[in-house]
Amino acid sequence: MARRGAPRAASVQGRNLAAEADVGLIRTVLVLGGVPWADLDDGVQQVRLKILESGARSASGAIRSPAAWVSVVASRVALDWHRARSKDAGLTERLARRWEQRPPVGHPEDDRLLALAVAAGLDELTAQQRQVLTLRYFTDLTVREIAAEVGIPEGTVKSRLHHALAALEDRLHDREVI
Repeated sequence: MARRGAPRAASVQGRNLAAEADVGLIRTVLVLGGVPWADLDDGVQQVRLKILESGARSASGAIRSPAAWVSVVASRVALDWHRARSKDAGLTERLARRWEQRPPVGHPEDDRLLALAVAAGLDELTAQQRQVLTLRYFTDLTVREIAAEVGIPEGTVKSRLHHALAALEDRLHDREVI
């Protein structure tokens, strides 16, 4: 019986720790970790979520120093933020290099209007859908390359591509472009 009660107690403790976590401490650790002011509120929420998740998984006893634990979690969130930004920067650089390699092309007015409609349709997609479509069709990466770059399985890339293309097609039909 004691074993069944331990995870629940840890979960309750995680909820209490997340609710009582000093927002000032979290924000300070995030700022010192290099997270910009504009992203601090999102960072605080990520820290609280990770505290809740770790409390639900942990079957161990009480945390000895809650402030230290919160600081460690916040520093890990700051590291994750930097990793995500560096991955995005690398993709942007590669996209720019591929764009420079292509010869300039004159665009007739119909192509320009279609390009504007596609751009507007892309803006309405989710960030994940927009990401895979851009990597696949605008940078000519293969499914395998996209999976390696984004860090997801190839099947997930294929699924996202399928759903993104369907959503984009629906938007272009709604606009009577295709």
